[in-house]
Amino acid sequence: MKFAFLVHPLTEETKQMLEWDPAGSLRNSFGNDLLGFCQTLHDSIAHAQRTTEFAAQPRVRVVDELKNMVSIRGAKIDGRLYEIPMDAYEILDDPTRAMEYMEEAVDMAADWGARIVGLGSMTGIVGGQGAYLAERAPVPVTTGNSLTVYAALENLYHACSEVDIDLADETVAVVGIPGSIGAAAAKLLAEKCKSVVLVARRPSARAQRLAEELGAELLLDIPQALQKARVVFTATSSGDCIDQKDLRPGSIVVDVAVPTDVKGIKAERDDVLLLSGGLARVPDSMALDSTYLWFHQGMIPSCMGETTVLALEDRMECFSLGRNLLPERIMEIGKIARSHGYNFTRLFSFGVPLEESALIRFRKATAQRIATARNGEAKAQKSLDWSKIGAPTAEELAPRAKTLHGRHINPVLIALGAKSGFVKTFVKGAGNFLWDDNGERFLDFVAGFGSLNLGHNHPAVVEAVNTALLNGAPGFAQSAVNPYAATLAEQLATLSPAGLEITFFSNSGTEAVEAALKTARCATRRRGLLYCKRSYHGKTMGSLSVTGNPNYQDPFGPLLPDCDSIPYGDLDALKRKLVDEKFAAFIVEPIQAEGGMIVPPADFLREAKALCEKTGTLLITDEVQTGMGRTGKLFAVEHTGVEPDIMTLAKSLGGGLVPIGATISRREVWLKAYGSLHSFASHTSTFGGGSLACAAGLATLKVLREEDLLSNAAARGRQLIEGIRKIGERVPGIEDVRGEGLLIGIQFEPLTDSLRGHLMQMDSGGTNKYLVPGLLDMLSAVPAMYVMQTLLSEHQIYSQVTRSNPHVLRVQPPLTVTAEQVDRFLEALEESFQEISFAAHMADGVLAKSRLGNHGASNRNKTEPSESSAPTLGAAEEK
Repeated sequence: MKFAFLVHPLTEETKQMLEWDPAGSLRNSFGNDLLGFCQTLHDSIAHAQRTTEFAAQPRVRVVDELKNMVSIRGAKIDGRLYEIPMDAYEILDDPTRAMEYMEEAVDMAADWGARIVGLGSMTGIVGGQGAYLAERAPVPVTTGNSLTVYAALENLYHACSEVDIDLADETVAVVGIPGSIGAAAAKLLAEKCKSVVLVARRPSARAQRLAEELGAELLLDIPQALQKARVVFTATSSGDCIDQKDLRPGSIVVDVAVPTDVKGIKAERDDVLLLSGGLARVPDSMALDSTYLWFHQGMIPSCMGETTVLALEDRMECFSLGRNLLPERIMEIGKIARSHGYNFTRLFSFGVPLEESALIRFRKATAQRIATARNGEAKAQKSLDWSKIGAPTAEELAPRAKTLHGRHINPVLIALGAKSGFVKTFVKGAGNFLWDDNGERFLDFVAGFGSLNLGHNHPAVVEAVNTALLNGAPGFAQSAVNPYAATLAEQLATLSPAGLEITFFSNSGTEAVEAALKTARCATRRRGLLYCKRSYHGKTMGSLSVTGNPNYQDPFGPLLPDCDSIPYGDLDALKRKLVDEKFAAFIVEPIQAEGGMIVPPADFLREAKALCEKTGTLLITDEVQTGMGRTGKLFAVEHTGVEPDIMTLAKSLGGGLVPIGATISRREVWLKAYGSLHSFASHTSTFGGGSLACAAGLATLKVLREEDLLSNAAARGRQLIEGIRKIGERVPGIEDVRGEGLLIGIQFEPLTDSLRGHLMQMDSGGTNKYLVPGLLDMLSAVPAMYVMQTLLSEHQIYSQVTRSNPHVLRVQPPLTVTAEQVDRFLEALEESFQEISFAAHMADGVLAKSRLGNHGASNRNKTEPSESSAPTLGAAEEK
């Protein structure tokens, strides 16, 4: 179905802007070639100026084509924007002439095939809000005012939820009575707010009747009304009638007027929110191919939105005309719009997207207690809605969680994962599964980077923590004995390698490493610390200093002095470094998890221990990720019989429920560092060894023993490694599979040089390789990233690549994983890998043939898969 929409320039300048990009050259060059864009912009402006200079008499014209707009329900429409050659003030000054142009535009649209025409801005005001034109038009027309009211109110409701304003407690001022938009908004707002103040420019019987109907106060003075209300809805046709300085602190203004009712071109105060109301975001399924949609980032005025929604519904009717907009019709069109994918939660201010920081500044300003003198007493204005800060469920918090995460925690993460859907909002975990906010269940093969060896919310750990809470276990009491901590320390001393006897409790892996480093330095009176390249020990300053990843280290230098590294598994390099006897400790992971699941040579740890003993260097084994049964033994060093001087634990020690870290030392090492009156408390932690954390740790050790999870980890690990190797025999592209127990990595072959080079050349501007550091390496990791994404989106299996090597997919499910769940993973892995392997091989072959000029299908080389073996596409950590 075809539709048309009538627009007019807001100012003389906008007339020229509409001439800038008639062929789409600007939008095609933007983002690809910055200098080319500048040149195209220059050419476009020069062309527009020449066109304006030699233009003939003002005329109605088509200024944009909106082709093949598709809603999320699959409905398709085509549209055109027709411009009336009069700005807003000219239309008000000469409505008769404006109506002539509008009739001409509607006739042109009907001749083109439009079956409905929408009226935008001032074209929807003159002629009795569309009624006059509707009587004469060959096709239905609509002002779009119903969806405008709906959108403006949804903008307001969303803004109020963002800043914790409850309309039920607020007086709302509606400016622009008895206009159709203002009157309709007042009726709907009266149902939600405490009271309504109506503001009219002059006395009228219509305004008085509305005030009586709503039990509202009617005022003729805008500043007076603004002092009575913190929420303002304004929709006059005059513009520039609200001065920002007249607004109360903490006010929200939704401005639906064109031109705007609020004076100025930007917000001048942090303690007010000024919103451009009545805007909608087109469905994500609609390509932003038109100049209008591209320039406005998919945002449209809802008067235009109503026209497109009616077209999508194939409803040829004059939906919104005249002064009387019925509330039920407003809600009807809003519901239909949402069903097609229109969104009303993106907030704008003075025509541009509202910055996240504006909301934050507003919250900060209004959260402070604002004292106002009333009857000689200071009264605090309500700021935060404390009822929302109690003990809500994850499901209750989920609707805003992703927005708040992007605003206050990590904007980059949300930006990277928004379109792919990879960044999920998980609201429930049980056993080996996670549930997202849509109720979809995912098999967890990440297990919190080793923090969930028992799975999510293991009943025994939950019971232990609840028991401690119900029995009033002490929280934190310094220089005192905590029974839970003492008992857990005894258990760890009993279970850990020989010689390890004294435990320092902390809250995380990186804290456990920090304690180990400090203990080593203090006990040996040496400064040097030796570590391995590609290692990962944490991101606090000391731990980062011995983390072998320059990408993590470089931004925070200088780090601790006297830290040095060797290649992992290189005994000769270790011997050369230790011979000088300057290192306090050599810290090493039994398996480098984040480095790509690297397993050292069989004799490396034993020989390293011998070299350390010979040179007076302490051996620290970092078992934060490899410990607690992850490799099929309680601690990974048990595979080699190594007895470290210090061992660090964390992650799953808390049973996946409570954070806890532990640093276990030999008694003689601890005594050298802390065994005196002056030193026994030189390293402490306020929250280390808390009752809940230690209760969870005790329960974890019990579960590991009673449910025989170490044996299961070993058996399921063998099942996984054997299954992955068989997949590698059937599908080319798996370079290696390695690991121990349920700490496994699958290393995929990188994309070929030809494919990576081709993808780099697809950047038409040629600048991304300079602007995006490491782009070539990122492209080479596409196979692993593809499998990770496909496992999630198609098979509901949550996985991750390793942090320091994105070519490696980590396979790290809870130790409670079943044989059936492993089979499910293997089947999904093979299907996902078949897809990317086949696609990459096919694309690489096409590139090679194209460059050689050999396009014949019969020239199949020996490396191509046969028809019978070709897969079918589409078959079903931090420390």
